[in-house]
Amino acid sequence: MNDVPSDYYARMHAVEQRHWWHRGMRELELALLRPRVRPGARLLDAGCGTGGFLRFLLDSGAIGSAAGIDVSPEAVALARERVPEAELAIASVTSLPFPDGSFDAAALNDVLQHLPEEDVVTALGELARVLRRGAPLVLRTGASLRARRERSDWRTYDRTSLRAELERGGFRCDSVSYANLAGAAVAELTRRRPVAPAHNFCGIPTTRPRLVDAVGRALLGAERLVIARAGSTLPFGHTLVAVATRA
Repeated sequence: MNDVPSDYYARMHAVEQRHWWHRGMRELELALLRPRVRPGARLLDAGCGTGGFLRFLLDSGAIGSAAGIDVSPEAVALARERVPEAELAIASVTSLPFPDGSFDAAALNDVLQHLPEEDVVTALGELARVLRRGAPLVLRTGASLRARRERSDWRTYDRTSLRAELERGGFRCDSVSYANLAGAAVAELTRRRPVAPAHNFCGIPTTRPRLVDAVGRALLGAERLVIARAGSTLPFGHTLVAVATRA
């Protein structure tokens, strides 16, 4: 992202372990990954931020070892505190510092929508390169019913456009579903569609009362049960979650 606040990663580090959206999305992605990875699998989190997803996956026992990259030195420094056992590097997803076929699985969360258009296929091609053949990629990105671009570093995808990007990048797309349906429905009712984050916010969620937190997490838990079932998808939401296989 361009022009993020100076305290962006510190604020994200503080909130992502407890906020209902982050917790619910991690649990959803774990449900998609777990049946697709073997015990002891090595996973790459491309765009790992402050390490919240890596910490969650390692603590879950779903993977045996992990690596992560991020373009922000501050994010990687915070990730090293949170996940000291992971191999972490300051790098771009368009140029991954790992050999071919190094990983059994990969995650790409809230990165694709911020890449310049000309870098999207390059980034997906790099992920395909470092994954072994047949390995899964779990991906989360911003969504709308029709793909749209608001500025050079922010866009939303629909199911068709995301599937097409994955296939161009060297993946077979196994499933693509919308998620966070309830949040999207509330936003529609109040006429608040997703917009590119402002400089003073940049997508960092605010603290909510415990009841709101519990309800939000329960709703995402219900969505997880649907999306994790083979062949099941949700028709609408402000997030797309995809699972693809390295061809």
